[in-house]
Amino acid sequence: MKITQVLYVLFSLVTATLAFHPFEKHWQNSEYEKSVDVSKSFVKERHDINALNIHGKPQSKYVFGLEKSLEFDTSLLLGLYKDTSGKTAMLKSHKLDIYDDDFVYYNIIFPYPIAPGSYFKFSISLILINQMVPYPEHIPMADDQVLKLTTNAYPSSPYDTLAYTLGFISAADFNELINTELPYSLQRNDLSSSVLYKATEPIPGDSILDFSITYTRTAPLTFVNTLVRDLWVSHWSSSLQLEEYYEVTNNGAKLDKGFSRVDYFNEKLMMKPHHAITALRIPFDQSKTIFTDSLYYVDKVGNVSTSQYYEKELIIRPRFPVFGGWNYNFTIGWNSDLKDFLKRENEDTYVLSTHILDGIRDATYQDITLNIYLPEGAELVDYALPFVSDDIKVSHEYSYLDIEKGHLKLTFNFDNIVDEMKNLELVVRYKYSSFNMIEKPLQAAFYIFLALMGLYVLKKIDLSIKPTKNGKLIKEEDEFEEEKKSNVDEIIDVADE
Repeated sequence: MKITQVLYVLFSLVTATLAFHPFEKHWQNSEYEKSVDVSKSFVKERHDINALNIHGKPQSKYVFGLEKSLEFDTSLLLGLYKDTSGKTAMLKSHKLDIYDDDFVYYNIIFPYPIAPGSYFKFSISLILINQMVPYPEHIPMADDQVLKLTTNAYPSSPYDTLAYTLGFISAADFNELINTELPYSLQRNDLSSSVLYKATEPIPGDSILDFSITYTRTAPLTFVNTLVRDLWVSHWSSSLQLEEYYEVTNNGAKLDKGFSRVDYFNEKLMMKPHHAITALRIPFDQSKTIFTDSLYYVDKVGNVSTSQYYEKELIIRPRFPVFGGWNYNFTIGWNSDLKDFLKRENEDTYVLSTHILDGIRDATYQDITLNIYLPEGAELVDYALPFVSDDIKVSHEYSYLDIEKGHLKLTFNFDNIVDEMKNLELVVRYKYSSFNMIEKPLQAAFYIFLALMGLYVLKKIDLSIKPTKNGKLIKEEDEFEEEKKSNVDEIIDVADE
């Protein structure tokens, strides 16, 4: 029993040591610049780092720390650097399985080992969702919306930093919300379109302190709770039919009292930037051909005429202004030329390339379901995604004139996506032979022929009901004579009476 207790204590000490010192500090940040862009309905952070190898051996891995509170609100984490030709290239990264109360760590893999005493410049780009909070939550309809944002005041790094700057971009009416003194002071400098803070002393690694600001935003926080995106591939019509169903919420400031349409028009709020959703802009890919006569837009009530397609962009105006906390749902659809999306790899193999979404401008997507319907008889070869996703679901679904298994349906699920990621493409490779293409119309023609032949045979069968006597069919002449005799008998009976 005592040995077990001793082992438990030793294990606890080792675990605690790993929690506070998960890795050796082989690097030092000679320069660290963190910029926070709040111009969108989501936060874009950029961390520009100039790292110095202070270890005695070459190093090719750098550990980047992310506040644990942001783990599930991170839409994108991307490492970038400039190669020898001056072009921007990506750095490989993966999450480390290290327990820590404050940080989540990522391993950033450099393209080559960095010698001791040498520097390596790179940047980390982050997209964070659900970071803006209305401040206050309820406001009058005509007032400006104020948002609150909280971020780490110091570098998101386990390594010591010698020179540090923190900048906020596109924050109108900027204001600080600091209740206590900063342990490592930051000197503020107001610029024309940004606010810059500069550290006056080195900052130790793993430093964290919530730094809250407020700013004015005269635009809604468009949040798409659900997007169901269906793509139907048709080789016969050489078209790609797309349909999207949206469930939208405005996460902006709520009204402090009931909505008044009279006050809304008297204040002319529809004529100026406002925190209510009055229009949704959906831009389309300029390189793709869209059949504009196929565009449609409906909601739960029915067709809505307040929409406009102009210069590859669909502008939708809901039936009512969508204020903070209000919801709206609608469906749009259109047809595109399949040649813009599909390439023929060989005689029987095709490659379909499509965007993850087209999407509302300046919006955040919580849950996206992407369904791709391949022609009946198609066979999936493989697929490629721009980022990690759950395993796809392969099934079949019947549509018009489907006879055997139905269309091959591929279902992909994504979450925490923003509209700036809509250019990322999904590639699907599948087999679909010429025989598969003509098999369906031949089968349809065969079954239609059987139906017509069955109808012809049924028309030749006499299904009329005729009288019988003593189990024998009575002919028409016998029936007439029987009826005539019956009539004569009736006349005689009447005469006798």
